[in-house]
Amino acid sequence: MEVNKEIKIFIVDDHKMFLDGITVILNNISGLIILGVAENGKEALKLIPNLKPDILITDIDMPIIDGIELTNQLRLSYPNLKILAVSSHNNSTTISKAIKAGINGYILKNTGKVELLKAINTIFNGENYFTKEVKQLINDSIFNNKEAKKNKVKLSDREKEVLYLIAHEKSTKEIAEKLYVSINTVETHRKNLMRKVGTKNMVGLVKYAIQQGLI
Repeated sequence: MEVNKEIKIFIVDDHKMFLDGITVILNNISGLIILGVAENGKEALKLIPNLKPDILITDIDMPIIDGIELTNQLRLSYPNLKILAVSSHNNSTTISKAIKAGINGYILKNTGKVELLKAINTIFNGENYFTKEVKQLINDSIFNNKEAKKNKVKLSDREKEVLYLIAHEKSTKEIAEKLYVSINTVETHRKNLMRKVGTKNMVGLVKYAIQQGLI
């Protein structure tokens, strides 16, 4: 089992057994480079600027600085850093806060090795990744949320199609091929969606799609 390119990773978790375990697993995957580890967000903030990882894998519930606050702080200085939350928290409130902070993916700690690597590959390639269980948790909480439905904006049929495919982790190329349009056309729809929804990144689009019941 391997990844599609060389990917530099930094891992943060306050449970040493889990931290050691995931480090061993990923160290044995061809193409993955573990640059370093930390046991809380404060340590991570000191190390990440010099190491410059492609992906940060972080727990959510940690002492001093937790995963959500860590994400909030990193987004200010490193907007292109990919952040994958690997957490035991399976409640929609925590997941929604993580999405709002700007994570690119969220999987649970009981996730297997295959799905972990799929998540790493997916977010490295610029898409978002949420396991089916995570999506269902958010869907159950938000689908009937009246406030979310009030925030619904008017989208064209094609914009809805593009948003649906974005929310299902399809790349720009895959969307273009599926809809028989050019990559530039997909990018234009993506920009229009961000403007209408009022977000500056893909995570915001995914969150809106979840709120409106598109995934």
